[in-house]
Amino acid sequence: MSTSRGNIWKNSMNYGAMVGFSLIIVTVLFYFLNITDNMIGAAFNYALMIIGLVMGTKNLRDKLEGGSISYARSLGSGVLISFFASIILGFYMYVFMKFIDPDFQNKMYEMMEERMLQQGLDEDAIERAMEMSKSFMTPGFLMVSTFFGFTFWGFLFSLIISIFVKKKNDSFDDAMREVKE
Repeated sequence: MSTSRGNIWKNSMNYGAMVGFSLIIVTVLFYFLNITDNMIGAAFNYALMIIGLVMGTKNLRDKLEGGSISYARSLGSGVLISFFASIILGFYMYVFMKFIDPDFQNKMYEMMEERMLQQGLDEDAIERAMEMSKSFMTPGFLMVSTFFGFTFWGFLFSLIISIFVKKKNDSFDDAMREVKE
């Protein structure tokens, strides 16, 4: 494995771990503070993810790649960071729902049912929606959906972040190295 290739993997694992554990800390804080508003939680999670993607990709560019990085490499770095973060967060979600608070699913069902009642849905519609939700609210399904969901969002954020983080190296030595290869 070349040093450059090893740089992106090691950097992505490190920053992915930092982002993943930061997301877990926020999730635990929200749980203990009993903050159940999904919009606030999502905003914090996405903000942490964006900060981690920017910091991780800039670290790769500035400290490991000599100050330059292509758009594609920046995008790859961001996707890998979100990939590793999503593995950690998905595993935590599984452990949390399976072992730490197995009753969490029932609490979520009650909240969902109450919100539907507030929206004025009839009992039959609520019953159908709840049955459908129960098939998707298993610990395993939530772990897999967290994995794919956060990786996907990381990809989307990285598409935009990479526009600003990419930096072309115009040095003569790099140009000559490309000519020799």
